[in-house]
Amino acid sequence: MADPITVGVVGLGQRGLQHLKALWTLHQQGRTRIVTICDAFESNLDEQKISGFVEGIDFGGILKTTDFDKALDVGPQAMYFAIPPGLHDGQLIKAAKAGVHIFAEKPQSLFLDEAIEMGEEIEKAGVISTVGFQRRYESQSETIHSFISDRRPVMTTIVDEGFLEAHSVKHTDTGSMGGPKDKVWAKSFEWSGSTVVEAGIHQTDLMRFWMGDIAWTQAAYVPRDETDIEDAGDNPYSYTVTFGFKNGAVGNLIMSRLRKVYRNDDYINVLWDHGHLKIEGREVTAYFYDGPYPPESQPAAGEIRHPVPTPSPRDTTLEIAKSFVTAIETGNHDSLLSTYASSMNSLAAVLAANFSHQLNGERIDLNELLTADRYAEFRKKKTL
Repeated sequence: MADPITVGVVGLGQRGLQHLKALWTLHQQGRTRIVTICDAFESNLDEQKISGFVEGIDFGGILKTTDFDKALDVGPQAMYFAIPPGLHDGQLIKAAKAGVHIFAEKPQSLFLDEAIEMGEEIEKAGVISTVGFQRRYESQSETIHSFISDRRPVMTTIVDEGFLEAHSVKHTDTGSMGGPKDKVWAKSFEWSGSTVVEAGIHQTDLMRFWMGDIAWTQAAYVPRDETDIEDAGDNPYSYTVTFGFKNGAVGNLIMSRLRKVYRNDDYINVLWDHGHLKIEGREVTAYFYDGPYPPESQPAAGEIRHPVPTPSPRDTTLEIAKSFVTAIETGNHDSLLSTYASSMNSLAAVLAANFSHQLNGERIDLNELLTADRYAEFRKKKTL
């Protein structure tokens, strides 16, 4: 059996701890060896706290540090980066230059120039890379991807109606840095980049998984009234985003984060030229007529409903970790459902939604967004 892949985790917040749990599972299977964990806050490195999230973890042989350079000096073969997207400070670039394989949580950055630079360094280094789009590994998502692959998709719509209070408490002490005092940075536009960027990037990436790359974005938001903002929770009430795919299809992402509602609702639909797919509970169902055409009378509901065989649910954080480790073991990206380079299309699409809203609904071509001088100010990094 090959030697285990040595891994470090940078950022021990909500998502970093979930990744650490998956890596510990692989550690126990002999596929990984966790050699360092790093966080800017000493309290997030507390062994008792971490053990509450990662049952049975043994800290022997694991360097715990608040100094990224010390973590990098340990010499891990791979590093997970799970820090708030506006707080990157060259760590990922240092790791890539050192030949370390990269797992970057989404969104990769809130700033396109920074994300582009990170991608360039990853490409120069020739390391394995992926981004934390674990929803591609969901049974339903892969079922839709397979079903639609030999059909002509024309539209997809995802609705995600949530409530602002549902945002969980994070682990970064944002209050000490001028952000939300309750550490719930996902509710803040400045810290999260908007709900579309922080959360909707998952749905956007699923659309890409099914429909292909996005060519343009157009969006309109309903900003939160100043009287309805508590502790920097200023993300908009609602978002409507339209994506144009390179294959000519369109996508609709509709999101909301309301206060005093305490209810979630969602809807996922994929249309091809002669039918549509829906996620219904844990199932994927296709609706289409496949009898003699035209039929003598309108088909009954049962004639057009076709359940699509869907595997049982799986731990997607563990699945993406397995794929990442396999890619490192084999020296190629074949096991991965996305790479850092390919994932840039998802990031550009959601950041373009912000810019489109700010530009009164302008349709933004993503190739232009990444290169054109007129978007240079939008691409620049700002300091939190």
